[in-house]
Amino acid sequence: MAPVSNVLENDRDRSGRGANPDPLEKIMTRSSTAGVEPRTPPVAAADAAPLHQSIRVPVEPARAFEIFTAGVREWWIPSYSINPTKAPIADVVLEPRVGGRWYERGEDGSECEWARVLAWEPAERLVVEWHAAGEPTELEVRFHAPAPRATVVTVVHRGFERFGDAAARMRAMHDEGWSALLSCFATVAQERGAAHDDRAASHGTARAVTDGETVLATMDLPATPARLFRALTTAEVEHWWGAADTYRITEWSADVRVGGRWSAVVRLPDGGAFPASGEFLAIDAPHRFVQTRRYDWDYPELGRRDTIVTFQLDPISTGTRVTVRQDGFAGLRGPADHHAEGWVGFLGYLAAYVRAECA
Repeated sequence: MAPVSNVLENDRDRSGRGANPDPLEKIMTRSSTAGVEPRTPPVAAADAAPLHQSIRVPVEPARAFEIFTAGVREWWIPSYSINPTKAPIADVVLEPRVGGRWYERGEDGSECEWARVLAWEPAERLVVEWHAAGEPTELEVRFHAPAPRATVVTVVHRGFERFGDAAARMRAMHDEGWSALLSCFATVAQERGAAHDDRAASHGTARAVTDGETVLATMDLPATPARLFRALTTAEVEHWWGAADTYRITEWSADVRVGGRWSAVVRLPDGGAFPASGEFLAIDAPHRFVQTRRYDWDYPELGRRDTIVTFQLDPISTGTRVTVRQDGFAGLRGPADHHAEGWVGFLGYLAAYVRAECA
């Protein structure tokens, strides 16, 4: 990471994100690691153990990977630099291939390399030889989808034993540094996810709120209740629910009667599959239907718990007011917040679909 000033409290990137006091002083340059040459004395295992940092972001793995790599300049803390010319960072580049360089480019045109790519597996894994701190270590970044529209990004940095008796200090500095950087990365990912939902819901406003027990989402759409009822309860959902770069609904099946079953599979661009199913509890076509929903996999925190989803389709002068209510989160705020975001995207996809018909 970067040897920079002792205090980064006032350092902010163009998005206004601040940095914590710099834990990375004397990490990235050989000159600043004077006296941190490889040592022969044995290093305690705990001192040199690989560090692990994880963070969850509200985008799918392909988008998280793209933000981490192609979008690195957006989340990198500007003063984390090793440029011997001391020129401010103009860009941070991670070349998208095995053997590619990860480097900074200064405003004076100078370039300074931090790492080389050892493995490039979009949406899944990135491995580099990180040599910015003076000794080569291995940095692995994994991207795992615990649920649709969510990714856990895990940084594993190993090889600190190369620093000999300075291993513990170097590991601690990197640990704090990656914590600060992942926080900035998560902020950018959150902004990107929100912007995607805004585009999906363009030309209208989808709104959602939650108290940790119930999620409510609503949007006014230019279509009749009957038209929307059909779009919501038949295999037509496969035509509009999701997008190529986020997820798609596949294998839809529904027996639309009280006691009838429904099922579907949420499929990610990388092939990941997340099945869900439930039962119709009440039907008042074309204005209302109620169904249970259960994820047939271990949704984080929520597990395979049944929730109850109510769709209300009320006619208004411009079409239909769609209200979605989901109950049963039992105070699990994380899953409730994630579903509130998800229903905003859901209504945005539906709005784009019915508006295209009207065009």
